[in-house]
Amino acid sequence: MTREERIALREQRLQAALAKTRRQRAQLESQQRTAERAQRAKRRQRVGTLADEAGLLDWDDATLALLFQVLVGLRSTPNPIAVLEALLSDPPEVLAETPASAATFLLASLQSDSSEVS
Repeated sequence: MTREERIALREQRLQAALAKTRRQRAQLESQQRTAERAQRAKRRQRVGTLADEAGLLDWDDATLALLFQVLVGLRSTPNPIAVLEALLSDPPEVLAETPASAATFLLASLQSDSSEVS
């Protein structure tokens, strides 16, 4: 066997090993994505069950959408529970009218009050 043949054979083995490593990595990443999807589906089921048990599914979709907009605004708030408690501690009359108007009020209040409550 000549030197060139040995080099070509070694290169072929290294490329085969590299291809095997790539396949293993792709398989591992696929398994991780599958596990993450399953975990997300399980979480969605739990959150949906909590919403159902709390009676939130009795509200119409527009009201729920507004309330989730409020909750999204709380994601960047350092203490979201304190903000919600402050907003709900002295509820104005608008909170007693309709869920949609209450959600709109809370959204507006959150935008103005979230920086004040910590």
